[in-house]
Amino acid sequence: MQTITLGKTGIKVKKLGFGAMFLPRISKEESDKVLNRALELGINYFDTSSAYQDSEEKLGRVLSSRKRDYVITSRSISWKMGMDAFKKEYEQSFQRFQLDMIDFYGFHAVNQPNDLSMVMKEPLTFMKDEKAKGRIRHIAITGHNPVTMTEALKTGEFEMTMFPFNVIEKEPLDTLIDAANRLGVATSIMKPLGGGVIESKAIALRFFLNHPIGVITPGMSSIQELEANYKVIDENKPLSLEELKKLEDEVASLGKEFCRRCSYCMPCEHNIMIPFVHMIHMKCYGKEMNDDVAHTLELAKRMLPGLEACDECNQCVEKCPYTLPTPRRVKELRELLSSQK
Repeated sequence: MQTITLGKTGIKVKKLGFGAMFLPRISKEESDKVLNRALELGINYFDTSSAYQDSEEKLGRVLSSRKRDYVITSRSISWKMGMDAFKKEYEQSFQRFQLDMIDFYGFHAVNQPNDLSMVMKEPLTFMKDEKAKGRIRHIAITGHNPVTMTEALKTGEFEMTMFPFNVIEKEPLDTLIDAANRLGVATSIMKPLGGGVIESKAIALRFFLNHPIGVITPGMSSIQELEANYKVIDENKPLSLEELKKLEDEVASLGKEFCRRCSYCMPCEHNIMIPFVHMIHMKCYGKEMNDDVAHTLELAKRMLPGLEACDECNQCVEKCPYTLPTPRRVKELRELLSSQK
């Protein structure tokens, strides 16, 4: 597989990285198997966040006892909650990884200009001090808004940026990717498969081989999907114009307001499984009734009591990086399910 250099850091990794956000879905024993298989294949870049439940611990179980021939990235969203919370979560990452040095550490979900302003103050000063102590090698920043990420890179303070980019979300091509490459900032691609909604996964991954980006980090939680993704990137076959057109046609109906299943909206105080609301809404609402839609609605009826508890508090909208209209969709899905009784 192609080896790339992460910006001007000089760090070399394989083109395919391992996104650990889905490791909480599987047991520790199964996670061990998947991670060891990734290492066997030569994958040496592992990305996670303290927000991803027990993913740091699961990575630490496998990586902490190995020779340091891998690169690990993590980040915290607790900078939004004050410096005490940020410092506490930062220290917890070291404990969970069972490591005394993290390659890239930084700020999670810096989406709006005011977020960036907050990060540039005491949180950044703290990270620079930790870098000077040798506890982290490089400072990273992640976010879902390519305009904010571009402005962050212009400050010269960040050595890696991670952002969503896929055949549906091409906005990083406007300025962000060019700015990163021009400034020597490493790029890591999140949501390469649109949070799992793009069905033609192999073609969707090959999309990135047509663009000047760094490491691709899909979330993976099984050996099967790991090996399938590895095979695609290892073959290193960019899309033809005909294949790109086919892929664009496939995703055209998704629009931009689709759920990426990042679960930043969770937990809901009424225990509504919000990502499932969006998934069922996308599959069923406004669609012609057929066996597949009817079957999905039948399975979804068990959600109805929870949906009726929604008081439209709007916290889910505020926490969503894409400000998806969750309360409206809950209401629409509730009405659709009630009509099927």
